[in-house]
Amino acid sequence: MFDTRRGRFVGIALGIVAVAFPLAVLFTPPDPYTQLVVGAGVVAIAITAANVLSHPTVYNQFREE
Repeated sequence: MFDTRRGRFVGIALGIVAVAFPLAVLFTPPDPYTQLVVGAGVVAIAITAANVLSHPTVYNQFREE
């Protein structure tokens, strides 16, 4: 799955969302609107971070270390 850039992107994005979304739900007030806004922010940050981390130059740099 991590052989292609798309596979790395999907794996990293799912991993970030799987960790960050439950934490966001736990630490936000029980108001549904607030949880929706925070959840959307978590997904937006996860997609951005996954895009940066799955880039070939960044990914190869982490693999070398």
